[in-house]
Amino acid sequence: MTEQGGSYNFDGKPKTSPEARQLVKSFVTALSKFKERNDYFSFCEVLDIEPSELAWEKHCWFLEAVQLLNQFTPEELARLVDVGDGR
Repeated sequence: MTEQGGSYNFDGKPKTSPEARQLVKSFVTALSKFKERNDYFSFCEVLDIEPSELAWEKHCWFLEAVQLLNQFTPEELARLVDVGDGR
């Protein structure tokens, strides 16, 4: 894989844009707060879906997605966003 051009930090890693850092921080924080403060029925209500086997499966995917996103640092996620966005 070839790395996109751009500016780099002193450690050779690509710099992240302030926009990507803010986007990632807001996104992951909001999803984490929703996960902590809401249950399955709230999840269904927010998404305007009826409780069902598929809704439960989506809820489980959501919980797993939030857990997995939190395995990355905000800086790592911001780099992915920047590169994916062509920056």
